[in-house]
Amino acid sequence: MRFFAAVAATMSFSKAAKRLGTTAQNVSKNIRALEDEFGVLLLNRTTRVVTLTESGRAFLPRCIRLVEDFDEIHAVMRDEGGSPAGNLVVTAPVTFGETHLLGAVEKYLADYPQVTLDLRLTDQHLSMIDEGVDLSVRIGELQDSTLIARRLGETRLIACATPSYLEARGVPDHPRDLAAHRCIFDTNRRTSGQWVFRDGTETLSVSVNHRVRVNGASAVRKLILSGEGVGIVPSYIIDEDIRRGDLVPILAEYEGERLPVSALYLANRHLSRKVRAFIEVAEAEIRSFPDWNAV
Repeated sequence: MRFFAAVAATMSFSKAAKRLGTTAQNVSKNIRALEDEFGVLLLNRTTRVVTLTESGRAFLPRCIRLVEDFDEIHAVMRDEGGSPAGNLVVTAPVTFGETHLLGAVEKYLADYPQVTLDLRLTDQHLSMIDEGVDLSVRIGELQDSTLIARRLGETRLIACATPSYLEARGVPDHPRDLAAHRCIFDTNRRTSGQWVFRDGTETLSVSVNHRVRVNGASAVRKLILSGEGVGIVPSYIIDEDIRRGDLVPILAEYEGERLPVSALYLANRHLSRKVRAFIEVAEAEIRSFPDWNAV
């Protein structure tokens, strides 16, 4: 039934196999066994498409309910029996994961030796259902209403440049002055080519001249440090650069966007102990860092 539910969710034997950590041949074999058990065809297969039969459509909601019931019972009984165990799949943005989450990972693995961890660092938002993800750490406002979010902390976006660049090109006094500067734009930010600032209660959106477009905050930081122009990056990435004087914040009177750091998980009826424990460790680790907003 678990194999059937995975194929029905992905409409693909190969995607279902990836989600379950097995082979497409094994998925096909198990579904044939299920169909033989019931004496009905649950899936129509062609070389290109997989679809549900009428019997498959009727069975699917009952199948999902039974699998979820079993998983809940299993999780509850395992939690009652002791420490977290099993495999945990976590995703997080590349730079944040490398700089601020690995400490939590090390502590979690030390505290819970019966858990194996699959940490997937990517700036893409993976489908938690299709990819079999237990927990996703994301930065920014959340769009997916089907997930439950636990706020772990907050960062903000800071406009900055090197002292030599500002000496050569001048320091902007207002966000609109950025039109005269070379700007480095992070395409992972979904702001339609604009940078957003706040002046008290007023929101200022300004269009900037993109000298470079790159899909990653770490790459933006390196380009700023090389003197290529002005960039906007999360404060947690550049706090040390600013303290050393390698980068200078600009437009400090105009507050940059504040972005929540959140842990997201599926809205299951029972949150497993391994997920709950990782959230607690990650939250404690993230809140232990110096105030990023002080830079």
